[in-house]
Amino acid sequence: MKNQNQNLLVAVAIWLACMFGLYLFFPNVIGPKKPAPQQQPEPAVQSPGPTSAPPASPLGTGAAAATKPGDVPRGTPAKTHPLRTVTLETPLARTVVTSEGAAVQSIQLLGEKWTLHKGSSEAAQVDLVPSHSGEPLPFTTALKGADGATLIPAATSYELVRSDATSATFRAEQGGVTITKTFTVNPTNYGIGLAVELKSAQAVNGQLAVLSGTHAEEPKGGFLSPHSNVPARTICAAANNKVERVAIGAKNPVFEAPAAQFAGIDEQYFLSAVMPPQGVAASCRLEAQGSKSGSLIASLIVPVQAVADASAHLDFQGYAGPKDDTDLLAVGKPLKLSIEWGFWSVIAELLLGIMKFFYRVVPPHNWGFAIILLTLAMKALTFPLQHKSMKSMQEMQRIQPQIEEMKKKFAGDPQRQNVEQMKLFKEHGVNPMGSCLPMLIQMPIWFALYTTLGVSVELYNAPFIHGWINDLTAKDPYYILPVAMGITMILTQILTPTPMSNPSQKTMGYVMSGFFSLLMLTLPSGLTLYIFTNNVLSIGQQMYLRRKLHVHPPKAGSQTVEVGKKKDDEGGKKKDDRTGGGGSASDRAKLRA
Repeated sequence: MKNQNQNLLVAVAIWLACMFGLYLFFPNVIGPKKPAPQQQPEPAVQSPGPTSAPPASPLGTGAAAATKPGDVPRGTPAKTHPLRTVTLETPLARTVVTSEGAAVQSIQLLGEKWTLHKGSSEAAQVDLVPSHSGEPLPFTTALKGADGATLIPAATSYELVRSDATSATFRAEQGGVTITKTFTVNPTNYGIGLAVELKSAQAVNGQLAVLSGTHAEEPKGGFLSPHSNVPARTICAAANNKVERVAIGAKNPVFEAPAAQFAGIDEQYFLSAVMPPQGVAASCRLEAQGSKSGSLIASLIVPVQAVADASAHLDFQGYAGPKDDTDLLAVGKPLKLSIEWGFWSVIAELLLGIMKFFYRVVPPHNWGFAIILLTLAMKALTFPLQHKSMKSMQEMQRIQPQIEEMKKKFAGDPQRQNVEQMKLFKEHGVNPMGSCLPMLIQMPIWFALYTTLGVSVELYNAPFIHGWINDLTAKDPYYILPVAMGITMILTQILTPTPMSNPSQKTMGYVMSGFFSLLMLTLPSGLTLYIFTNNVLSIGQQMYLRRKLHVHPPKAGSQTVEVGKKKDDEGGKKKDDRTGGGGSASDRAKLRA
């Protein structure tokens, strides 16, 4: 029986199955790392001064309220006001609000972590609002009546009423309906409050939609094919915590659902979304316009009812920032649903928790060192199983000469060969699949760590060694780690005992190591660092095991064959008695020695 060939085929089949799983669950895994969201230079903002802003006045009085809403028929165009912008800055973000539609024009995250292209002339902060015209800005609103007619469109020109360091109020009047929007930012988190007040001389019964849009491209990528990035997608969390995302090129470009918990724009590491007022039933609508590239629009829709000459108040809570579970929970519990852990969620969250622990307690508080310590922890947890597997492979190497003799003896009887070989394995405590076990143990960890690097904003833009690896979620720019990882994989194969005696089979193993190194060229450097560290530890473990067991494969093999030759010369027993299938107990003991 050609057991070695079967073992090789099984190992290759397992490898191909794992690669198929990689392609199935992570179609974008092979290719350049996803870049940050589109960012733009800080816009020139114009904050109103004490003399330039209209005098603040209570709502319902002043110049804007000089004419009663009832005196203006619905459908009358809104008055055009001068374009004004207000900058609201906190220690966490710089938010620019514009009077054009009374919406958010720019959201720049502050801090060194959110600085792109550090130390270069292109250095800029991450901006969650891309500079692309044609889509509604975040927190744009549109009011419709019960008949579906638009009462106040999204592009309405608003008047700046008042502003201070953390808030700005805008007002617009059209067709007898007055809408007032007040933005507030929280200095302690990434929350953005939006208070909407509606007032009309006539009863209003309709819907208010809070819109958010962006420009995106169709997701690209696949097995061994390059791709640009994972583009932005619209997102809605509906009833039963069911999260739906719609991207450009989706089979169903429109999604609607009741009982919406939030809706907005979802990016790889960031979220811009709005939640409905407490106690108000809301629905969401997600749209993807275009096939290869186009507009994404997310709408959170709430019912509006206002009696004549009375005001209706709606308080929305928004979020614009990184998808960190602590930051998300600080603004709203449902927002945590935006973190897409996927199939490997349990293992991925466990790995992130371990890395967070190492990052907090071990100086110099570096995520690269946290990954190295994670590798040590995983190696310690799987050491007993891997140690047993390596011992089994060592024993397999010891009895290899006996297996070769047995194959010659029963060359014409594969069934007898299998029976005798299994007896030999059982006698020596050998697991024929032991060589595949270490990789099978590591595979789930690799996939889960890849998920962690692609989801966890903690690792985004996190350096390992400045000047070399400045972002563990991106590829190694100099390909040092992938090459070093490939070398250590080959060294591991050389040191690991293997039953393969055919040189072509060993060559195939080396080719597979080289192929795997090529795959790692464009994958996150954090994942490559983990595999490289694990290989180094495996080499040390194998050298320790060889020394402990006093393994000298060539010498042991020659001694075993010599014993067989002596028994041939003496004519005391048959060959099958010397190969483990029979013979006296003393003969078998000599063979094992």
